[in-house]
Order: sequence, then structure tokens, then C-alpha cells
Amino acid sequence: MARDVTQQVNAAGQAPAVEADTLTALHPDAPLTLSGRAITVREYGFFEGLEVAHRASALIADMHQLCRDGVLRFDRVRRLFGKHREVVRAIAAQAADVESEWVEGLPRDEADLFLSIWFAVNADFFVHEVVVEIREERQLAATRAGTSTGPTSSSASPTAASATSTGSDATPSAS
Repeated sequence: MARDVTQQVNAAGQAPAVEADTLTALHPDAPLTLSGRAITVREYGFFEGLEVAHRASALIADMHQLCRDGVLRFDRVRRLFGKHREVVRAIAAQAADVESEWVEGLPRDEADLFLSIWFAVNADFFVHEVVVEIREERQLAATRAGTSTGPTSSSASPTAASATSTGSDATPSAS
């Protein structure tokens, strides 16, 4: 599974609309049975995702570094699961509403399947977080270069020195 993240951020730092399989987009959750236990790996909700993004910020930063060529591929990301073992185990367990220790105790083939499904279900979350990092990086680079990545704002009020007189005195007229 590879996702081209360069296509997701245009020059203005906006992500274009992307068509997706309707069923998967509406219900990406994945039920499965591992070690005799029926579970459902679910997509993170919005606020839960914010908390997960905070907890997994180092993992997301490493994903950003891995996709410098514009492609976020599972085979590359999978290698980060060992580097960020504790957080991956915790956030993957959270997505399945299971104990982190249960995930740790899965046999190798089931653990591999579980993490593959967890990442597939939550891939859009991770792609979004990487796009946020790319957008921030571009905005910082543009700021350093003295250019803007978006519209600028200016005051509608003239400065005191450039204000023009309306010909009225400071006191209101009695008419």
C-alpha cells in the first residue's frame, strides 16, 4: 500500500478532495479474530485522533521523514513499528479496544496481521498527520524565504499620519 502524499498538498497547502471507495470511507472498521478473541479494529475519531497524534508525534515525524519522496509506503512505515514499539502497541490496542499487553502477547503472524490491519484502517489518519507536517514545513520555509503561502491581511484603517480630513471640525454640528 503506497500513498502519494505530494498530491495531497498543493502549493497553497490545501489538500484536494479525493474520491474513495464509499463503503471503506464510511465504515473502515475491520472485525477479526486473533488468538480466539473477536475484536474490531476501528478508525480513530477526531478528538481521539488529536490525542493519538500527540502521543505518536515522534512516529509521525519519522513517517514524514520516510516520505520525502512523496510516497508513504507500508513497507517503510512497518520498520518504524519496532523503533516506536511502546507507542505503536498502545495506540494500536486503543484502536481495537484491547489491552496493550494482549497485543504484546500475540504470536508473530497474528501480531503482524493485527498491525497491518490497524494501519490499513487508520492509514488516512496517518496520511493526514504527515500532510499536516508537510504543510507546516512548507509554511516555515516560505516564511524564512520571505514569501507567503497564503493570502495576506492588511488593515482597512489608514494610519494616523495618512488619514484625510473630511472637512468637519472635531465637534458635531447642531443642524
